[in-house]
Amino acid sequence: MKEVLIISYSDDYHVKKIKPLLKHNNINYYTLYLDKFPKDYSFTQLFKSDNSEVYITHLETHKKIKFSDIGAVWLRKPSTYSYLSEEMESGLREFADQETEHALFSALYCLDCFWISHPKHLRAAMWKGEQLQRASQFGFQIPNTIISQNASDIRSFYLDHNKVVYKAMASSTFIDSNGQEQGVATTLVDQTMLENTDSLSLLPNQFQEYIDKAYELRVTIIGEQVFAAKLDSQAHEETQVDCRNLTVDIPMSAYTLPSHIEHACLSLVKSYELNYSALDLIVTPRGEYIFLENNPNGQFMFVEEKVPELGISNALINTLQKACQ
Repeated sequence: MKEVLIISYSDDYHVKKIKPLLKHNNINYYTLYLDKFPKDYSFTQLFKSDNSEVYITHLETHKKIKFSDIGAVWLRKPSTYSYLSEEMESGLREFADQETEHALFSALYCLDCFWISHPKHLRAAMWKGEQLQRASQFGFQIPNTIISQNASDIRSFYLDHNKVVYKAMASSTFIDSNGQEQGVATTLVDQTMLENTDSLSLLPNQFQEYIDKAYELRVTIIGEQVFAAKLDSQAHEETQVDCRNLTVDIPMSAYTLPSHIEHACLSLVKSYELNYSALDLIVTPRGEYIFLENNPNGQFMFVEEKVPELGISNALINTLQKACQ
């Protein structure tokens, strides 16, 4: 049996939970922690006229993987790289990151194996505006949305809707001036927020009509399998606008999707050639299903721990195991 290559960062909770399950099922795996690469690893890609080979060795444990032994890659999460010398000026650090990225992904792109999911497909699926257009083409209802840095257009959009939210597109966090990570929550917009033209014009921002919710859905897809969880986000004031408040215990339960919604979810994910994704949907008080976004590397463990009967982790394990046989 071939091996699973796991690519993530060293503090990834999902990897910590999945590794014992891989071991329990006698699935060999190798973990590449990008936040420790290349500092804690030795990397070689060797080309000859008739073939090429890649070797990665963990320097402390001497554990080694040959890329020819890989049957599946679980590309979990990206991270910043680390080096033996951390005292690099910014320009040199940028050059080092680019060279490291080029070397590693040049090798990864040579792999002819099963991926969850391939980086080219992950990148194609990450653009929020394109997601909305594609979701609409697959039959989903979507929120009225504007992505703009034109203050006049944004104000007009606000006036055309009863309620509007600001929602970040690329990341839900940023690093502040003290080097601390800060969250960017989905936020209800009021008129005072739209008064500063310079702020609105600084960069394109995403604003959406606020849609009243009966509850929310997290739909996790692995291959052809669909796992839907109901999130009762309206049970707490803190999670009514943005359910990602981890300080609040949101009630969750297994949920059966209408067949046409399940088909639309599967079709959307398959159109990106993804083998995994997590979709966020709203169900309105009138029973309408509204697409919010597609998360091609989205978290699933917060659902797994609240709704273990869905068996998301087991589905992931079985999928990786089958690919390595």
